Amino acid sequence: MVVPYRPLVQSSLTSCRSHSEKSTVRAKKSDHEISRRHLLKGTIGLAGIGCATSFLASPSLASPAISTEQELEVFSWQGYFSDEMISEFKKDTGIQIYLTEYESNSEALLTLKATKGRGFDLVFPSSSFLTNWYLAKDLLRPIEEEKLDFDLIHGSILKNAESMGTIYRGRRYALPFAWGCEGIVFDSLLRDYQPGELSWGDQWSFENKGFVATRPESALTSMALMLDGTGERLNSAYVNEDLARQVLGEALLFAQEHKPHVRQFWMDTEGLASAFTLNNCVIGQGWGGAAHTLWKQTTSRFKFLAPKEGALAWLDTLAIPEGSQNVDQSYELINWLLSPKGAGMFMAYSGYNSAVKDAHEELDLAAQERFNFSYDEGEAIDDLYWLKPEPAWFKDLRAVYIRKYKEA
Repeated sequence: MVVPYRPLVQSSLTSCRSHSEKSTVRAKKSDHEISRRHLLKGTIGLAGIGCATSFLASPSLASPAISTEQELEVFSWQGYFSDEMISEFKKDTGIQIYLTEYESNSEALLTLKATKGRGFDLVFPSSSFLTNWYLAKDLLRPIEEEKLDFDLIHGSILKNAESMGTIYRGRRYALPFAWGCEGIVFDSLLRDYQPGELSWGDQWSFENKGFVATRPESALTSMALMLDGTGERLNSAYVNEDLARQVLGEALLFAQEHKPHVRQFWMDTEGLASAFTLNNCVIGQGWGGAAHTLWKQTTSRFKFLAPKEGALAWLDTLAIPEGSQNVDQSYELINWLLSPKGAGMFMAYSGYNSAVKDAHEELDLAAQERFNFSYDEGEAIDDLYWLKPEPAWFKDLRAVYIRKYKEA
């Protein structure tokens, strides 16, 4: 079946194609695990501004989406909706999704700012970027909570999401939708780590000296969490520059002392995989999605665990733009995505975790086994360390300490 599709918003490094054009060609799925983690806290750049200008000039999307009972304009991250999901949603509801994809939070925000919140019926901001949406003013509609079943959402994720920006000035503007994390990858032929027992500190034990793979950009955060134990000082460091210098300084000192443990720094999915399959790394920090792919490809040799102090987690939300002309249909899709069927299809296609409670039970048995081992039958979800929005000063300060770590 050919699914109606609108091409993704291009950066100014490529051509900005008109969004009024409907295409039956689906864009190639990008390495979402790589690009978006670097962009989650990115600032708005000139490339996005150029694209937003082109987008505004498109006559069909500079005006409100046409209200119809059978259509829905969805603006989502690349790799979130499969043809099968779109087809099944239409089969279940009679509503046709028209999909436009973006590659960064800045891109999505600039697009909706350019159209004053019009042209789309559903969007997926990262929680770490919600403040930017609120500062832009009147881009998102308050959620009509009576239209949703909040019991379907994992309780701790729903609660933590509220402190991460889904509620603004006493009203809920976004719902938790998808999450992923960085935890520990290890060679199960050489190490017998178990759920609920593994610590971030186990990477730095004597037996692992010279066999660790890590990503400098996030290693200092996991070290700070390990040294903290509870995450309370790390949380406070995001809003207190003096404390941030102290926390990052302690993490850097530990990192420098344990630099001989590191066999390879990695930067992307390919680098993470090659560290273990080609460079003989035994343990290291890694993305959950990429680690599960490695787990499958190596017939369960390399596994993934959330450390007991908490894996470093990010959260994407879903929200309804203020200018949506198909609000009722938006709630139809939200409820479908929060159903076991929709949540399971999303997880199976995207490789990310759903905020829906027990959504992993909709996956095949092998995928259920990977999820249950990685997250201790779901218990580790309550202990996730949710990454916070980074003020510009914090981001710049952290970059200084990361550079010192690399140069040590």
